[in-house]
Order: sequence, then structure tokens, then C-alpha cells
Amino acid sequence: MTKSKDDKAGEIRLDHKDVPYWTSCRVWLSLMGFIGMINVYALRTNISFAMVCMVRHGSNLNGTNSTIDGANVTNNSDFTVTPCGQLSGGSSRAFDGELDWDKSLRGNILSSFFYGYICTQILGGWLAGRYGGKHVLGTAMVIAFAMTMVTPIASRTHPYLVIAARVLMGLATGVVFPAMHAIWGKWAPPLERSKLMSFCYSGTIIGNIVALSLSGFLCEIQLDNGWPFIFYVYGAFCFLWLCGWYLTVFDTPASHPRIGQPERTYIQQSIGHHPGLEKVSVPWLTFAKSPAVWAIIVAHTCNNWGNYTLMTSLPTFMKEVLAFDVKQNVLFSALPYLAMYVSTILFGQIADRLRERRVLNTTWTRKLFQSIGGFLPAAFLIATGFVDCETRMIGVAFLTLGVAFTAGVRAGFQINHVDIAPRFAGEIYGITNTLSTIPGMVSPIAVGALTPNGSKEEWQRVLFISGAIYTFGSLFFLVFASGEEQTWDKPDHLHYQDDQELKEKEKKDDLENTTL
Repeated sequence: MTKSKDDKAGEIRLDHKDVPYWTSCRVWLSLMGFIGMINVYALRTNISFAMVCMVRHGSNLNGTNSTIDGANVTNNSDFTVTPCGQLSGGSSRAFDGELDWDKSLRGNILSSFFYGYICTQILGGWLAGRYGGKHVLGTAMVIAFAMTMVTPIASRTHPYLVIAARVLMGLATGVVFPAMHAIWGKWAPPLERSKLMSFCYSGTIIGNIVALSLSGFLCEIQLDNGWPFIFYVYGAFCFLWLCGWYLTVFDTPASHPRIGQPERTYIQQSIGHHPGLEKVSVPWLTFAKSPAVWAIIVAHTCNNWGNYTLMTSLPTFMKEVLAFDVKQNVLFSALPYLAMYVSTILFGQIADRLRERRVLNTTWTRKLFQSIGGFLPAAFLIATGFVDCETRMIGVAFLTLGVAFTAGVRAGFQINHVDIAPRFAGEIYGITNTLSTIPGMVSPIAVGALTPNGSKEEWQRVLFISGAIYTFGSLFFLVFASGEEQTWDKPDHLHYQDDQELKEKEKKDDLENTTL
């Protein structure tokens, strides 16, 4: 046993090795969060691949029909067929979808989710901090489920109804990540933080894989044109998860009716249990003046540019530049995210091991993995810009490695909010995710504007810009990030209204100690 006496409280302090892990409530929370994140990303990204099946690509072209790689295309003297079987000089091919949505409209639909998503981040952090994350997150997913189920009807009625549904889904799910962070601020012991939270948030990667891989097969269902089942199947899965979430997840160890006393004690001792501080005022101005908070904001925003660019545009890049057909597109678009999932689990384990063995402190652990998650993806994305359909397997390899290494941020900025301010992790995540949502609104439109013809040279610009942004974000984080709990988050500070009162209190304590 490695228990020690707490001099202040006179109680036995528990070491993490003395408390069950795999059968614990905190691991169950990580598992439920993992499945929840699968749902979040499957619901928000399924439309990106569904568009490949539901939209009539190139329907504005005139001429006779022919077939390339199994897709109906239109012959026109202004178009030439490349050695890979793709069209250059215009739309690359026209799948026989039922909806006439041009590239501009598709970009607006993909961006519309983020118009709502950006509005509720800070509100979500505040609500979760005030009322607990369980019901905030659960309610959000109920709305996301409903919007997913109505998307097929909305799509066939009017594209503006799809935009409205996506905006509402964005408004709802904007609270999800701040709420989850608020829960982890109460549940994740420091020495287990990387692996618990990395596994939880790795569900976003599996959500991408599910959306990319399963969607292709659902599209081929010979009923109702297939693609509506993308939304119905994912919606049903979300409903089942919601039942488990409401029955088995609780906001804090103290409120959990089935947690063992050793685990409850260990978590509360590791994080600190201060019931009187639950309703403390949020120091918003202090956040704005904190270099550690700004390091997360910049890293988060730059990472999301690359992340959202790939998430919304990878299937299109695979089709237009690498000339994969639908089934190949499904496989090779999902492969990078499968590699990313494996990397996420691996990096989370390594990060906690480095801290546990004191090889690196928390600050340098976060900086190391942020560097892995920024500099290496930048290099591979830039390299991808030089491949074309004749070297497409090299392109797949570069994309797979690049996306795999982005998993480093899961042990970098992604969980740094809980390091620097466990009591305000939800609020800070709300701030950083608000600003980092801007790329989600801009990048699909920017990609559409930069790639009107879908040529290699146009996509090269997209990849070079993403690589440069990845690099800048990681450099900024290296300079300004911290892994230590900030003074303004500590209980002694939170009992006082501002820094001046705290300084006066500290001077008074020093004077009393000197007198004694």
C-alpha cells in the first residue's frame, strides 16, 4: 500500500495504484463520453459524405452521358479526361443524386452548422459550471437527434430548411464539449487525466470513421435512394446512447449513488473538493489577461482550421485530385482517422507515463505533444500537395500519417484547460471553442472558393495554407502555454473578489507569521 497521512486533515491519502481503475466509475464515464463523442461527430459530419450520394454533381453540364469509374458524367468539348479517368477543366464527375445543389450551396450548408455552434460555447460552459454537465450535454444531444431525423425531409423540401436544421444542431451541440470538460474537471485525477480524456475525446475520431465508412454502404440501399438511411441509422444510435447517458452518468463523484468510497475519496483528494466554491463568480477578465488561456485559444483555433478542412473536404479531395471512386473514397477517407484513433490512445498513455515517472512535468508534456500534433501534420499536408492521381497511394500515406500525428493535440492543448483551471475548465473551453469555431465557418467556403475546378494546383493552395496555420498554432503554444494550475483557480484565491483583496490577505498572513 502507498497510503500517506494528510497533515492538515489527519486523513489517509490514497495513491492511484490503490484504487481500482478498469472497473471504476471514472473509466465508465470515459466510455460513455467516448460513445457520446462518436454520436456528436457522426451527426455533424454525416452530411459531408451524404452529399456525395444525394447531390447531382455536374448537373449544369450539357452533352451526352458517358461513364467513368462507374459514375455518370457528361461529355463536353471543354473537358478532357486525365490518365486517371477524372475530368479536368470543370466538375470532375456527376453522380446521379437527386438534389440540384451547386458547389456554393453545398459549402453554405456545410458551414451553417458552425453558425449555430459558435453561439453557445461560452453559454454551455457557464451552464455546465452552474448546473452540471450531465443534463446540459444530454439535452443538446436530444436536439441533435431530432435535427438529424428531419434532415431527409428538409433536404427534399428546400435547402434553406437543411440550413436551418444544421444551425439548430450547431446551437445545441455547441454546449457539448464545454459540458464534457466541466464534468472532467470534477472527475479526472491529474495522473490519469491524459488517458481518461484522450480516450473519451477519441470518440470524435471514431465518429468520423463511422460517418465516412458506413455512409457509403447506406447510400447503396435500394430503398428511398439510400442516402436518407445515413441520417436515420445515426439518429437511432444516438437515441440508444442517450438512454444509457441519463441512467449511468453523474456530474460529480459526490453525487454518484454507486461509486465506491475509495474511488470517491481518491478523486476528491486528487482534484480537491470545495462545495462552497461551486457557485463562485467566473473571473472572465482574468481569463482574457492570461497567457496560458491565450496559448490554448491560438492552438485550438489553428488546429481546428486543419481539422475542419479535412473533416469537410477530404472525400472531395479524394474524388477530385486522387480520382477514387465511391467505394475507394469510403475506405481511404476513413483510413487516416483510424490511424488517428490508434495514435490518440497511444499518446494519452505515453503522456501520463511521462508525468507519472517525472520524466517531464505537465507543462513540457503538453508542449511536446502539441508539437507532435502541429508540426508533423503540417509537413505531411504540404507534402500531400505535390501528389496527384498517378501517385495517389503516396498521397493516402501522407494524409494518413498527417492525420495520425494530429492526435498529439489530444495530450496537448485539448486537455490543457483542466490542467490550468479545473474549476473553470468548462467556461474556458467555451471561450476557446467559440473562437476556434470560426475556421469551421470559414474553411468550407474558402475551400470551395479556392477549388472551383478541383484541380491539383487549387488543392495545393488549400493544403499549404493548412500546413502554415498548423505550424503557427504550435509555435505560439510552445512559447506561452503552461501546465500548472493558475493562481486565480485555486481555492484560496476564489474566496476573494479580486487580486488586490488576495494580496492584502497574504500580507496579513505574512505579518502574523512574523509576529509569531
